[in-house]
Amino acid sequence: MRKLIALALTALMMPIFFGASEASSQDKLRLPFAYIFSGPFIEFGERVWNEGLMPGLEVVNKNGGIWGKQVEFYKVDTRFPETAAWVAEFRRLCKDEKVPIVFGVGATKSTIAIYQDSNKCGMPVLSPSSGGAWPFRTDDGKKDFGCCMFRYQPVPDEVMPVLIKTVKDRLGFKTAAISHSIDDDFAANNYKVSRKALVDNGFKIVDDVGFKDAETNFASQVASFRHNNPDMIVMHHQPGPAGTFVLQLRDRGVKAQVVTAITVGGADFWKQSNGKAKGTIGYSLYSADDPRPAVQDWVKKWHAITGKKGAPDAFVTTYYDAVQVLAHVMNTAKTRDREGVIQSFLNVKAHKTISGTITWKNVGDVFRPGPIFVQLGDEGVLNLWK
Repeated sequence: MRKLIALALTALMMPIFFGASEASSQDKLRLPFAYIFSGPFIEFGERVWNEGLMPGLEVVNKNGGIWGKQVEFYKVDTRFPETAAWVAEFRRLCKDEKVPIVFGVGATKSTIAIYQDSNKCGMPVLSPSSGGAWPFRTDDGKKDFGCCMFRYQPVPDEVMPVLIKTVKDRLGFKTAAISHSIDDDFAANNYKVSRKALVDNGFKIVDDVGFKDAETNFASQVASFRHNNPDMIVMHHQPGPAGTFVLQLRDRGVKAQVVTAITVGGADFWKQSNGKAKGTIGYSLYSADDPRPAVQDWVKKWHAITGKKGAPDAFVTTYYDAVQVLAHVMNTAKTRDREGVIQSFLNVKAHKTISGTITWKNVGDVFRPGPIFVQLGDEGVLNLWK
């Protein structure tokens, strides 16, 4: 009898409980965070979520949230490196008029995959860690991001030619080898930029190799580089495979200077190289030794959160920074719909961030006054390359 009474009371209480939960959710602004939450790069995705996005979101909510509400993100899996399921999920988000923006996405391959659908449904997309050369062009040759795709990373077609020229001027190198992942749009598009920049700057390209990201043994590529003995190696891969490649190069006596793009800023690059990626030159949206208070406060916060040595990598820093930029964009939008958010991006002028001063001159890539060249130091810390 007591059990029956208890069950009856529980049944009466359940509608009240669910009603309270629903009311609580109405006080929040729930936004999708699309990123890598399955597959071979899941650890990368979880690190960005825990070490970058969540600390940045805490700052946003302490400052009043977005549109007067506390913000809550829910995970949407991009399933990188696959794209079919992610495209289907993005189309579902497009149909939901309550979704004002898709934030996250990350990989250039995942970003390119939804380009046409974003343009078709008018969905603004902020993809902070997409760092590949953009392949789509208008009839007059300008980069075509459709109506509403925005990116936050420095991009190779603007930075790699400057970096390669600077390396030549400072270090006097004359020969180069180049490598890239043949199954990744990020790497394949960036490879084309770097190869042209090497030729334009008078480098003799003595070797050119490619491999798939899933490969783990690079004996043939390493042997080829050893034989051709370049002054430097320009590589375009995801951070993990790049780190593994550097480890095998160093273990087999290849001492050439390694030069890369934003790959240098990935924690997996340092980790997979067992620290032998130290000295790699690349570019980033920040350097950990930047004395500005905004940067040093972030580094201290990251240490307190993670208990790790070194400093936050460029990718978690990107999302810590970008979620605060997202809040600025949405809070200054004149209307709370997709078109209002798009127009607000285009009103971002000389806005101060951890990554420096940013401006969106057009839909697409953010503008910064100049590139930040970095060199990998102890514990994978990104130091300014002077």
